[in-house]
Amino acid sequence: MNAPFAAPALQANRPRVAIIGAGPGGLAAAMLLAAQGARVTIHEKDAVIGGRTRTLTTEQGYRFDLGPTFFLYPRILSEIFSSCGASLEEEVKLIRLDPLYRLVFENSATIDATPDLDAMEAALRRLAPGDERGLRPFMEENRRKLAAFRPVLENPFASPTRFMSPGVLKSLPLMRPHRTVDEDLATYFKDPRVRLAFSFQTKYLGMSPFRCPSLFTILSFLEYEHGIFHPVGGCGAVS
Repeated sequence: MNAPFAAPALQANRPRVAIIGAGPGGLAAAMLLAAQGARVTIHEKDAVIGGRTRTLTTEQGYRFDLGPTFFLYPRILSEIFSSCGASLEEEVKLIRLDPLYRLVFENSATIDATPDLDAMEAALRRLAPGDERGLRPFMEENRRKLAAFRPVLENPFASPTRFMSPGVLKSLPLMRPHRTVDEDLATYFKDPRVRLAFSFQTKYLGMSPFRCPSLFTILSFLEYEHGIFHPVGGCGAVS
């Protein structure tokens, strides 16, 4: 890392902080605290850092991610690095994927998901004629949803009153808490296969799209709008 990140280490009488776990959250907290001048010690039970983003290397030289296999919405990671006087782009090589992935349905129909909306509309038209008309309205609605809800996601909720903050209340109409992800997607896409293509991301939360709150349609939106990235060397390379 560059000099601005290391500069606080020169400060005297720095507070001491102990962090349990060298996973993504622990490492991010350590970076931010150290950048503010704290003397940080991380305690990790495993021989390598990374937590859920650890990478296993075999004797034959093969690497396997033990948790997530890609990065979504690297803006947050970039902001953390920037807050510490560093550059994510200089520290980690991230490759934006296109296509994002290939979806294979039980009747052997496929979709190569792509952030190119023209190409994605064509793919939806081939699979479910008419559903392609819902793609851009879906993207626009979720663009507004993320813009409204992002400040809420960044709220620490240090007290119960934070749940009734103006930002939370303002975002409620867009969140549609009475709907599930699948129900919300049904207003854009009629074919259940298309809805599945835009809702399987709820598995990241360990939830079913038929029970998950409609807010989380933003997960598939993030993939198409902001990209899916492969960190060269595996997710452990980021750690």
